Amino acid sequence: MSRKTKHSKYLSIILVPHSTNEVKTIKVSSIRYKFYILSTLTLTTVICFGLYFGFLVNSNNRLKTELTQAYNTNQQQAKLLSEKAEQISAMLEKQDQYTKNISEFSNKYKQMTESYVDGNMDSITASRGSDSRSFITDATQLKSILENLQEINNSDNSIVNELSDTEAKLQTYIDSIPTLWPASGRISSYFGTRSDPFNFSEKNHEGIDIAASYGDSIKAAAKGKVTFADVNGNYGKCVIINHSNGITTLYGHASKLLVKEGQNVKKGDVIAKVGSTGRSTGPHLHFEVRVNGNQVNPIDYLDKK
Repeated sequence: MSRKTKHSKYLSIILVPHSTNEVKTIKVSSIRYKFYILSTLTLTTVICFGLYFGFLVNSNNRLKTELTQAYNTNQQQAKLLSEKAEQISAMLEKQDQYTKNISEFSNKYKQMTESYVDGNMDSITASRGSDSRSFITDATQLKSILENLQEINNSDNSIVNELSDTEAKLQTYIDSIPTLWPASGRISSYFGTRSDPFNFSEKNHEGIDIAASYGDSIKAAAKGKVTFADVNGNYGKCVIINHSNGITTLYGHASKLLVKEGQNVKKGDVIAKVGSTGRSTGPHLHFEVRVNGNQVNPIDYLDKK
């Protein structure tokens, strides 16, 4: 009975090597066996817990890093959105102001056309005779408005149809004013009293002389209808154009006429060639502007160079 109790206190481990036939037996007491098992379990538990704790720490650090990055990204996006919101607000404000300016310009344009063009078409000559410079200033302003309108039309098609009739009316009005220089060159003789080149006596010069080369183009200063195209005494070969509203222009001393009486011409059309026909001392263009048959200073009409 005692032998059996003694043997139960041990745990035998039998080792059978492959290389030899010798069998080895290792006896381990049950207390030590339990201690090894407990130690193994404890160590395994500690290792597993350590690995799990390390995993949790790494996961937490990774999440913390990701949260920090997300926060920073969110802050940057919030800042960017704030800046974009300010830019959009400024753009909308600018667009509103732009729309307001276009509306104001359109109203002023219509008002000026109705009150000036329509109201002065029939009385144009009266204002010219009393204050030519004021009239030309007004005409220049009208041209500037037309140019601005065309720029706006190119950038905003919504007002093209609305103002097209008004623009066409103003363009027609401006085209009938003799503002285009009929020839290229310097003014060799101005309007007013001058010394006659033939007898050197004081004489009134009823137009301006533009020095140019023989055969240079002579252009219509405004649109109108040719009322004369022939030889005209001291003027030599001459063209006269009626621009309506009592305004006519005369082009003298031409070498060749390119239009006929009754022909309609546009502003800038070539109507003749520079020459020295009639009472002339050399190639040049004698240009006159007449209001109700009276010669006035062409400089008050022509565009500023």
